[in-house]
Amino acid sequence: MTIAALDATSRPSVAHLLVRQEDEDEFVLGNPATGRFVVVPEAGARLIELLAAGHTVAEVADVLEHELGEPVDVLDFVEMLVEAGLLDEREAAGEAAAPRVEEAEPGKKVKYWVVSKIPPWVVKPLFGKAAWTFYVGCLVATLVMFAADHSLLPSYEDAFVVTDIMLSLVITNVVVMGLAVVHEIWHAFAGAAAGVKSQLRLERRGIFTVLETDLTGLWALPPAKRYSPFLAGMGFDSFVLFAAVAPRFAYSRGWLDLNPHVVRFLAMLVLSQVGKLAFQTMAYLRTDMYLVMATATGCKNLHQVTRLGLKRLIRKLTPVEQTILRDADAKDLRVARWYRLLYLAGIVWMGWFAWNFILPAAKVTIGWAAGVMVGAPVFSFYWWEGIGLVTFAFVNLTAPLFVALRNRIRARRAARVAVAV
Repeated sequence: MTIAALDATSRPSVAHLLVRQEDEDEFVLGNPATGRFVVVPEAGARLIELLAAGHTVAEVADVLEHELGEPVDVLDFVEMLVEAGLLDEREAAGEAAAPRVEEAEPGKKVKYWVVSKIPPWVVKPLFGKAAWTFYVGCLVATLVMFAADHSLLPSYEDAFVVTDIMLSLVITNVVVMGLAVVHEIWHAFAGAAAGVKSQLRLERRGIFTVLETDLTGLWALPPAKRYSPFLAGMGFDSFVLFAAVAPRFAYSRGWLDLNPHVVRFLAMLVLSQVGKLAFQTMAYLRTDMYLVMATATGCKNLHQVTRLGLKRLIRKLTPVEQTILRDADAKDLRVARWYRLLYLAGIVWMGWFAWNFILPAAKVTIGWAAGVMVGAPVFSFYWWEGIGLVTFAFVNLTAPLFVALRNRIRARRAARVAVAV
């Protein structure tokens, strides 16, 4: 890529870019407005500092050559910033920037989630020391109650709140989806408390279809300030889990009288929240805990490095994959040695969960639906209810495949755009 208006006399406009030291010799360089960030060496950070001071490309090249003892291709670096989406061509050439159109992908405007635009002072109390003490206390108290009464632990049967399978699945899924949205809102609130806007999107994690809050802007903050937004959803889930277990624990002890329907509804909540919290610990699926671990270890691309390291044991890597592994950060390679055990354990857990929860629930649903469709008159209410159940089960089982296909199509489209540029 070559920018015609960019030459040695240009003064690229880089004042809006953020530069923050991430490691001893690495710096995060990014545009907080668009959520685009790259890691550059110390020379790259110094280059941005000189450009921000108003020097021309030629002047910056002279200064860096004097300081480093070797020539630096400043023009190529600025063009790299344009390719990475940190600058537009007018900014790179030092001209008046066009009205900024924030993009997540070529040709697509960024639409930040409205809940992430809330003023920080409004939501900060939800993520202060007192709040996190409360969230952790809820989780600890719940674990104590589980240890004291194993009957409170969830079973796949808890997904069926009432005897009518269709109504039960509607209730369960409406509640689960509602709590999933609030889980993501809590992430967005925590991001807003840190001054970072976010987006909500549909993604796939293994065999699961999930909602995901994109908090890319957090990488502009020091590591210590990222943990609260990453863990915010789990904090909310811990509170809901405690609120569902505590009444059942009191009921089992005879301290509280509850309607049987309420007891079954609370059991469904327990199943939902335990599943969510267990899922978040599956770091190999790039869940909340993966982001926490990557931040704590200072890794840059741990998931891909681990995956390629394991893949290399069973089949030959492509030339591109070999290059990625060869050029991987030393921290990623070091952490991947033990992280691969978590990765493999996560795959085993996902298979166990599917066998013990997803497949039995699907078997009950499809079996009941088949019985209704065979026994009920065609086009009757119960016949349509059976059709609805089969459709529901099919969508839930195949949704991850559709999301995976969508992501692959997007990746190929982005690759074609990159080649065209």
